Amino acid sequence: MAALTDKFSPLISYTEKAKVRFGASAASVVIIQDNKIITEWYTGEHHFKNGALVVTTDSMFNLYSLRKTYVGLATAIAVVESRVSIDSKVSDVLINLTEYELGNITIRDLATKSGAKYFGSHRVEREKVACDLIKELTGSNIAELITERICRPAELTNTEWVSIPKEKLVCDFQAADGYASVRIESNEGHERNLYSSARDLARWGDLHLNKGFINSSQLVPATVFTLIEQLRMDTGDMKRIFGWYYQDQCYYASGAAGCHCVIVPEFNAVAVRMLNKYTENYTQDQNSFNEIFYNCLQSIN
Repeated sequence: MAALTDKFSPLISYTEKAKVRFGASAASVVIIQDNKIITEWYTGEHHFKNGALVVTTDSMFNLYSLRKTYVGLATAIAVVESRVSIDSKVSDVLINLTEYELGNITIRDLATKSGAKYFGSHRVEREKVACDLIKELTGSNIAELITERICRPAELTNTEWVSIPKEKLVCDFQAADGYASVRIESNEGHERNLYSSARDLARWGDLHLNKGFINSSQLVPATVFTLIEQLRMDTGDMKRIFGWYYQDQCYYASGAAGCHCVIVPEFNAVAVRMLNKYTENYTQDQNSFNEIFYNCLQSIN
C-alpha cells in the first residue's frame, strides 16, 4: 500500500493543505480501485481542545449534503419497487399531507433537486417530503431502508443517522458561533445528522460504481440504476441526479463540512476526502480534488 500511497501523494498533499486552509482539525483520504482499498490516510483530532481523540478508521464525520445521495438512492429504490412513475405528482401519493402545499411537484423534481426546496407555511424541507414519500411507498423511512437493505449486508458499521452522542463522532465547525459541535437530530434519515467513516463512504461510492453490487450480492436492483441513467439522459443541462453531480470524467457529491466522494468509472475508482470545516471556494476545491485524483489515476494505469 505504501507505493500506491506515494502515487496518490498529490491528492494527500492537497487534502493536507485544505485542512490547514479551511481550519479543520481532522482529515482523511480513502481510495478504492477495483473494489479494494488501495490507499488510506488519516491526520488530526476530532476537535482542537485538549483530550480530543485522534482520527482513525472508525472516526465518523458529518456528511451534511452528501446525505442527499442516500435520500436519492432510497427514493429510487422506492419508485422502482412500487412501480410508480417518476413523473407522478407527489401529492397523488401523499394525499393526506395537504399542509405541505406540494402543488404540481413530481417525484422527478425531488430526484433532480429542482423546483422548491421548502414547502408549506412550516417550510418543510424537500428531503422530509422525500422521506414521507418513501415511507408511503415502502413502509420504511430513509434510515430504515438504507440500513436494512445496504448498510447491514455491506457491513457499513460506521454509518448512522445519529440521535444520541457517541465517542466516534468527529466535531465540525459549521455552527454560527464557530464552536466545535456534533449534530444530533431525527433518526428517520432526512436531516443533517448522517455520520460516516471514510471507509464506509468510500464503499458507498463503490456500491454506486458497481450499480448496487457489493460483497458478491446485488443489494440494489439493477433497474434502479437504469432509472438513474434514464434521468441523466433526460435532464440535459441539469447535472444533479439523486444527489450526485455529473461531469464528463466523473460524478461526485460533497457536504458543507468538506466531506467529498468522487467516482471515476473509467478507472473503476472511488476517492473520499473527509474534513470537518469547509467555508469557502467550495466549487474550486471540489473540481481541484477531482482533477488531481483523475491525474493520479492516469499516472498509475
